[in-house]
Amino acid sequence: MLFRYRRLLAATLFSGCCASVHAQPAADFYRGKNIQLVIGTGEGGGYDFSARLVAQFLPDFIPGKPTIVPRNMPGAGSIAAAEYVYNLAPKDGLTMLIVQPTFLLEKINDRARKYEPEKFSWIGRVDESVVMGVTWHTSPAQTVAEAKTRQVVIAANAAAGTSATIPWALNKMIGTRYKVVLGYDSSANMGLALEKGEADSLGSTSWDYLENKREWFDEKKATIPYVITLKRFKKLPDVPTVLELVDTERDRNALKLIASTSTVGRAFMSTPDTPAERVDILRKAFEEMVKDPKFLAEAERRRLGVDPMSGEELRAIVADVMNQPPDVVERMKEVTKPQL
Repeated sequence: MLFRYRRLLAATLFSGCCASVHAQPAADFYRGKNIQLVIGTGEGGGYDFSARLVAQFLPDFIPGKPTIVPRNMPGAGSIAAAEYVYNLAPKDGLTMLIVQPTFLLEKINDRARKYEPEKFSWIGRVDESVVMGVTWHTSPAQTVAEAKTRQVVIAANAAAGTSATIPWALNKMIGTRYKVVLGYDSSANMGLALEKGEADSLGSTSWDYLENKREWFDEKKATIPYVITLKRFKKLPDVPTVLELVDTERDRNALKLIASTSTVGRAFMSTPDTPAERVDILRKAFEEMVKDPKFLAEAERRRLGVDPMSGEELRAIVADVMNQPPDVVERMKEVTKPQL
C-alpha cells in the first residue's frame, strides 16, 4: 500500500509539473516576439486608423509585451488579406487580421473563395461600422411608409454597395418606390447630391461621415429612416433597423446577411487552428485594452469610435450568418439584383 501511495504521489507531482511546464510557454510565448497585423485595406482609412491604434496599445496587455507590426494588404475588398491569413500565415498566434466585414458577403456570393469566415480565431471588435439611410427635408417621402406611395430618388455609389442594395431590397420586400441612381464615387459626392437637390435620399452612408455633417440635423435638413445593423444603434435608439421594416422571417434573415457586416465592424481575428491558449491570451488582452482609460482617451483624440464586442460573440454571429439556409441566401441575391 505504501508503494502504491508513493507511486500515486509521484504521478501527481509529475502531472502537476508537466501542467506547469505546459502552462508556462503559453504565458511566456509572446515574450520577445513580433505579431504581424495584416490590414485588408490601404493606408489612411478608418480600418487602418483603428488597426494602428490597437497595434499601439494591445501589446501592453499581452504577457511578454510583444511588438505588433501593422502591414497593409489591400486588394479585392480585403479578400486578398483574408485568403493570405487563412491559407498561408503560420497558425501560431503570431498573425492578426482586420478586414472589411463585407468579406462575409463575398464568401456567401462566391463559395469558391479560399477561406471560411467562421473558422478564423475571432479575437474581438473595437467598433461597429454602422451605416444608415438618410432622408433630405425636401424629399417627397419623409418615411419608409410614405416611400411606398411616392417615388424617391436615391443617390448611390456602386450596384454592390448597401447604398443601392438596401433600397432595391426594400422595393421588392415591402413595396417602396426607391429609384436608385448609381455613379456617385464617394459619400461626400452623395451628400452634395442631397444638398444640390439631385437626390432625395441616400440608401446608406456611414455614421463616421454623418458625424461631420451635424449641421444637417441641427438645422433639421435630414432625418435617418433606418440603420443597417442587426440591433438598434445605441446612439440612435429610436431608429429601427432594416430587419424591423420587413414582415417575414425569410426576408429578415436575408437582410441579416447584409446587416451583419455593420455589426461585425472593425473586428480582429487570428488564423484558424491557432492554439486555444493563445487565442485566450489575445482575447483577454483585447478585452482589457478596450476598457483602458488611456486607450479610450487616445481613441477619442483620434476621433475613432469604441464599441467593443467579444471574440466569442463575433464567432457566434459569423457562424449564424454563414449557416443560413440556401433559400435565404437565394432570397438575398434575388432582392439585391440591380433594378435599373
